[in-house]
Amino acid sequence: MTDRRAPLLTPARVLGATGVLAVTAALTLAPRSIAWPARSLALDVLDRLPPVWTEVLFGWGVDVAVNIGFFIPLGAAVALLLPLRWAPASVVLGAAVSATIEIAQTVIPGRVPDPSDVVANTAGALIGTVVVVGGRLLARR
Repeated sequence: MTDRRAPLLTPARVLGATGVLAVTAALTLAPRSIAWPARSLALDVLDRLPPVWTEVLFGWGVDVAVNIGFFIPLGAAVALLLPLRWAPASVVLGAAVSATIEIAQTVIPGRVPDPSDVVANTAGALIGTVVVVGGRLLARR
């Protein structure tokens, strides 16, 4: 059984979450010439998932799959920082970060903001959150 009093805001967790947020921001706000190689790498990673998962992800389109994939780590990292009962707030934070990024893309040449990206990004944050919450609940048993 895990100690429920263990600190959640350890330096390693805060540093990890900050790093994930920085990478997410860089990948979604960088010019296409920089972001495109990262997109290709993300597609390669997503393509290695079990076939059932890739059929679902790629069935919605490549851009949706990439947007979901980019935000899974963010949802997971934030959920790890929060007490279990507040972990679902990481989905709300993921949506807020995504909306902020889409607004910022309106002034970045070569970037095209799309409200549907907010939905896909939020879905990614939700997946990351569910994985963390599920793991934490299993660890309690």
